[in-house]
Amino acid sequence: MYKQLIKNSSIITLIFIGFISCEKEYDIPESNNFSDAVAVASGNTRIQKGGLTSFADLSRGVTKRTWTIPESAYISNLDGKQPGDLDLIHVVFEEAGDYNVNLKSEFEVDSVNIDTTFNVKVLDYVQSKIEVTAVEADFFEQTENQITMYEGGTIHFKDVSLGSPNRRLWTFDGGDPESAGGISLDEDELVKSIAVSYPSIGQYDVSLVTWRQYPTGEKDTLRLENFVNVIENLEPPTLSSVIENENGIIQLSYNLPLKITSESTSNFSLLVDNQQTTITSVVLNPDDNRILEITPSININSKSTALLTYDGMGGIMRLNDVAIPAFNNETVSLFLPNIADNNIYGFEDGGTGWEQTRPWDNIGQISFTNEQVASGSYSMRMEATEDGNWTKAWSKNKESNTENSNFTLETGQNVTLEFKIWIDPSYTATNIQPHIWNAGNWVSEGFWTSIEGLERGKWITINKELVKVWTVPATAEYFLSFRFNKKGVIYIDDVRIFEPE
Repeated sequence: MYKQLIKNSSIITLIFIGFISCEKEYDIPESNNFSDAVAVASGNTRIQKGGLTSFADLSRGVTKRTWTIPESAYISNLDGKQPGDLDLIHVVFEEAGDYNVNLKSEFEVDSVNIDTTFNVKVLDYVQSKIEVTAVEADFFEQTENQITMYEGGTIHFKDVSLGSPNRRLWTFDGGDPESAGGISLDEDELVKSIAVSYPSIGQYDVSLVTWRQYPTGEKDTLRLENFVNVIENLEPPTLSSVIENENGIIQLSYNLPLKITSESTSNFSLLVDNQQTTITSVVLNPDDNRILEITPSININSKSTALLTYDGMGGIMRLNDVAIPAFNNETVSLFLPNIADNNIYGFEDGGTGWEQTRPWDNIGQISFTNEQVASGSYSMRMEATEDGNWTKAWSKNKESNTENSNFTLETGQNVTLEFKIWIDPSYTATNIQPHIWNAGNWVSEGFWTSIEGLERGKWITINKELVKVWTVPATAEYFLSFRFNKKGVIYIDDVRIFEPE
């Protein structure tokens, strides 16, 4: 028998199969399913502290066996025997950390042996923990137990829980959003960090429930009672954006709830290409009283320039009667029909329609976040920690073969590009390079964009219509990429592919 082993060379097979983290007998396969020199290890390599995993040596003809386990672990099934006498051991791990279990087996034939090490990751118990990373408010004070701030402020929360939870559910009384997470592994990962605004006066609780989907751990709930104390803001409301929606209505977004006490159309004036244009109504958005809606008498052409002015004398004010301030010649961001899917190209799908480029062509990191957003809940964050090669993101998800990441362009169609960019002061590249790609033949058209001199730390709209309109050479499915090759961080949002009017 041993001559046959030597002649055919020794065969050592290591099979790793899952083993539940509770003590029960391991079902040893029939020995005739294995050769004379076979080791089988069984057990989960990722367990919770206090749990066990098991290892088995199913070899035949062993003359000496040595198990080596960590000092902080113990074998629970010795029953007075020595470890080397056992071909199956149940090991209990009492401390969190990364550990090795080693098995060495010797046989009558010197050329046959087993020496293998198994890595076990032991996780601590889940313990929910919240960190406040930033507060955006005209006034705020922060203590260990409470944040006091003006109404309309925003708090950035981060899940820093112990025990490596991969599931989470946030609840924000009085906040916007009121809750987040608790949906799936992928969705919960997107809200590991979250920005929450508080529009109304009051004291509000914050709670976070975290747990592990694998290995299973008990849920842990942290509730911070009266953690957010929102007080009256005596400052005037702040205007954050002036944007035309798809219905031709101009929406003015403020940081605080508003009310209208009198008819105010005569207090606004609208210039479209230097021509005075009639305003037919001024109302509050029925779903969000922080948004003022201005309806002009015409549907403004997207190539036009529109400037909106308010004299400050209308009956538009905060709920505490502080009037909105006057403004002069605010540029209206005009609506552009998007050939591409707004959900995917506005990143509201959490980036599932996008992917980081091939590893050998990419030195940066692509993520989808609510840290900085121009609109909606998410934007795309691109970061490079060193110069060289490219940091690149594609709207073509090859892993899931996401068909609707593509958009159809036809031969002779004239298209151009618009996107919003937030440039971090760390960004050192002088440009950003969007490309429209033919999904069939990987031929691309570049829309090189200089960003030298652009202001850092705020959202800026880049519209390529005046500098580049591309005539599509062939009817096909197309997708988009962004890339740069220097250190730094940028955010991209609200990408549009459109036909100039």
